[in-house]
Amino acid sequence: MHCRHLAFLALLLLLLPAIALARVDTEVLQNIKPDNPPRDLAGSTDGQWLYVLTDGGKVQVYGADGSLNDVIKVDPAMDRISVAGFAPAGVDEKVYVSSSKSGAVQALAVNFAMPIDTNGAPFVGPANAPVELVVFSDFECPYCSQVGPLLEQVLQHNPKTVKVVFKHFPLGFHKSARPAALAALAAQKQGKFWEMHDRLFANQKELTPEKFRALAQGLKLNLGQFDKDQANPEQVQRLEKDINDGRRAGVRGTPTLFVNGRRVKDRDVAVIQKMIDEELKGRK
Repeated sequence: MHCRHLAFLALLLLLLPAIALARVDTEVLQNIKPDNPPRDLAGSTDGQWLYVLTDGGKVQVYGADGSLNDVIKVDPAMDRISVAGFAPAGVDEKVYVSSSKSGAVQALAVNFAMPIDTNGAPFVGPANAPVELVVFSDFECPYCSQVGPLLEQVLQHNPKTVKVVFKHFPLGFHKSARPAALAALAAQKQGKFWEMHDRLFANQKELTPEKFRALAQGLKLNLGQFDKDQANPEQVQRLEKDINDGRRAGVRGTPTLFVNGRRVKDRDVAVIQKMIDEELKGRK
């Protein structure tokens, strides 16, 4: 045993120069200066946000670029913070703050407003409406076909302040959803997106190239142009952009709705109206 120990020590001495030469490259990614001394901090599960719990009962939320995004007020006695959640599995992120003295624990549901590019997307309502209700949808999704009456009610209640914007998000396991989205984009090129939108959902169980062409003919579209636009690389890129916009906003299924970038967690008129009223109040 003694000889083995001596051999190990000899090997360690040989390796020490190599260990001493090991280097770790570092780079300052952010310089964050909270307005109060920090007590604890935690990163979001997706790495996009940093939560800094400071003296005075504040949770300061910083983005990936180090900019202050928002401030959440909590009990000043709270001195610890942690984050839990798993977005890919549909488990929403929660922030937990606690007090090491009293043992109190508080869970906070966090819903960030995500910037969503709606330029060129079809919409209903005033073009300059202060509130955008963005819908990520899939023409093969049965739940998406049922959301129309809900959107109509929202528009009826808010004729001057809300516009509904459609964004494509065909799900991978819906084999006809992507071709249907391209057919809708082709119809949009001829000013008939919403008419095609309604007909695609009405014929949801028969989404075939032949049906797309029959629907286009019924809408009196230029069929030659319609055929070309379905295969146009620019239209394909536009579809991919919608999908990527949805992924960046955390869309995992359809339909997913956002009110000025804030995700709607319950597809209910009262819930959506409350969010709309909050947005309008904030602007005032």
